[in-house]
Amino acid sequence: MVYQLNHLSVNYADHVALHDVNCTLSAGKWISIIGPTGAGKSTFVKVLKGLIPTVKGDYWIDQQPAPRDAKGQLKVVPELGFVFQYPEHQLFETTVYKELAFALNLQKASSQQITEAIEWILPQVGLSEEILPLNPFQLSGGEKRRVAIASVLMTNPKLLILDEPTAGLDPASQVSLLKLLKSWQQQDQRTLLFVSHQMDDVAEYSDEVMVLHKGQLKGHYNPRTLFLEKEELLVELGLSMPEPVQLLKLVEELSGQKIEVSSCKEQDIFDAVLPIWHSRGQEHG
Repeated sequence: MVYQLNHLSVNYADHVALHDVNCTLSAGKWISIIGPTGAGKSTFVKVLKGLIPTVKGDYWIDQQPAPRDAKGQLKVVPELGFVFQYPEHQLFETTVYKELAFALNLQKASSQQITEAIEWILPQVGLSEEILPLNPFQLSGGEKRRVAIASVLMTNPKLLILDEPTAGLDPASQVSLLKLLKSWQQQDQRTLLFVSHQMDDVAEYSDEVMVLHKGQLKGHYNPRTLFLEKEELLVELGLSMPEPVQLLKLVEELSGQKIEVSSCKEQDIFDAVLPIWHSRGQEHG
């Protein structure tokens, strides 16, 4: 499905949260949304879900107007999954099984359908059936996060929105979670919106990056263009460069060579940098 915003604005009593945003979100992409604090990132994704009813401008889903009520206010878009920051705070059932089954129970799914869905989702998020009878609050932080995300994935959303999904997790849990989300997104070419301030993660997993600042969309780029050709924009907004890109720039400076890379992913940069670094070491050996 394709999501399109035309001249979209959100005004609060004390400030403008979004101003004249125009964009198209194509299907099958991992789209990251970055920007400094107060840029409008959370407001933007809440509009897409229909959580902010009063907006100016047009919102289209597959060339059809997004659902609105009789007063013209946006309604919640049910086929969009939304994982809030610290989603484990939304856990409320007494067992993991009940937590995972909750949304499907609301959809009047049968016991067999729920069981099959749970059996499918657990390996997708790296969990075993052994946790099903446990109270969610007995789990580790990373396990709670996975259960919360699994409960959203169970509904098979057309588009999944994640607002800082790795916040508060240790580095190993962050990597594990992002890899499983990338795997899920690539299956059937699903669409994922990823709000983050972690530039390393944005560079590693994104197909596209949207840059917001003071409620305005400053650009919509592929990661390579943004991080290798738009450095001045990141500096202007006070956003850091991904560490692999910083390494690339350092080796270019020390070697006096322009190093071509196929992407901003960590491994691609390392593969391009290491031969030059090794040859430089031999020259000075």
